[in-house]
Amino acid sequence: MAVLHHKMQKSLFCCFCALVLAFVSCSKTESAALEAAGAEAQLSSTAEIEAEKRRAEEKALLEEKAKIDSAIDAYLDKLTLDEKIAQLFAVGIDGNDILHSYAKKEFAGGAPGSFLLFDANIGETAEQTINFTDSVLSWFIGQNLVPPFFMIDNEGGGVYRFDGIGSKLLSPQRMTECFSQEEAENYYYLIGLQMKAVNIHLNLAPLVEVKNENNAAFLGRRSFGTFENVEKYGEACIKGFDKSGVGTTLKHFPGNTDVDPHIGLPHLASSREEIESLYIEPFKRLSAFGADAVLISHIVVDSLDKGVPACFSSKVVCSELRDTFWHDGLVISDDLYMGALSKNGYPPEVAVVKALKAGIDILMISEKRFSKAAQAIKAEAEADAQFKARIDDAVRHILRFKIKRNVLELKPIEDGSGYIVAPVQLKDAAESLEAFNAAKAKADKIYAEHIK
Repeated sequence: MAVLHHKMQKSLFCCFCALVLAFVSCSKTESAALEAAGAEAQLSSTAEIEAEKRRAEEKALLEEKAKIDSAIDAYLDKLTLDEKIAQLFAVGIDGNDILHSYAKKEFAGGAPGSFLLFDANIGETAEQTINFTDSVLSWFIGQNLVPPFFMIDNEGGGVYRFDGIGSKLLSPQRMTECFSQEEAENYYYLIGLQMKAVNIHLNLAPLVEVKNENNAAFLGRRSFGTFENVEKYGEACIKGFDKSGVGTTLKHFPGNTDVDPHIGLPHLASSREEIESLYIEPFKRLSAFGADAVLISHIVVDSLDKGVPACFSSKVVCSELRDTFWHDGLVISDDLYMGALSKNGYPPEVAVVKALKAGIDILMISEKRFSKAAQAIKAEAEADAQFKARIDDAVRHILRFKIKRNVLELKPIEDGSGYIVAPVQLKDAAESLEAFNAAKAKADKIYAEHIK
């Protein structure tokens, strides 16, 4: 009986232990489940907080963009039609010391949007060049006109306006042979600082056409060469100049042939597939790195728009470029006085209207006067409301560029409701010269190390 009792006690004890273990196990499971639920809830809460933060940031960005757009529109609305039309032109200018009297008379009724500088506009010293560009900007600001920006062709090698005052700059082809991508980016940055110091806001470079059998004779050393080199060194050029505060221009879209457009009209009969992969693709890839403008060539590409020069083709400018990957970026024509157009039935007064209708923003003419071409645009605008709206759209792109590159600035309204657009005050000339000399000294040292 005692043995039986003992066995019963042992059995009861085992059952008790099993119950305890089951309870403990159940408690641990419940605890783990609660912890997991808590962690999941915490993650969900964190994700919701991050999502709310992103929504708030997006809302703030949209509100800021609306304020900027409103300020630009208000500034645009104050301009007369003549002043808006003048903004569309990039023209040449006389002198390299002070603004000449002819310019004061010619531009009193409307400031051209930009001036294209040539070798003759670059003084014997950096100081003289600074004083020249300062005098131009000061006069326009003093006349309460929209200040222009300065553009220049500084590709390097044979296309380089700074030989007399700045550091040496190799041709694009030689840059690929003598500099790594990283070294090239730094060197372009130092060249950009020199350009910025003399008030140059936009470089008409880099040329991002891949060299091939159709264009090699014309492009020569101006091209970086292979698709790979165009992509690598084009990126280096864009990033280097952008860091210095100078804008860049991808050119010449959609390409060139061996026919010099200064003399004749280039014509390309390649298939659409080849045009897209070899000619357009470099522009598309490099558009992601911060370039400011695309320059349109005069070439006729039959697979894109049969018989129509690219600068007059909305299929090229809009369908292939702006609507696809360029959107609100600046679009510039090549020189509309070139033989490619003038010798083929397109005098400047006709060319400027056709280019604007195609979607181009800035009309480049190498002449120093543009009043006759401007009158042709005005006559068309007064007869066509849609064309008049196209002018406003183009000027908006120009004003945005001027704000980005510090020709104009957005000044906050005191109550925080928005901004007003105003000219940027010029830097002290001595400060600009000091910046030029410092950048030149660094670039000259690097050049000497690379070019023995």
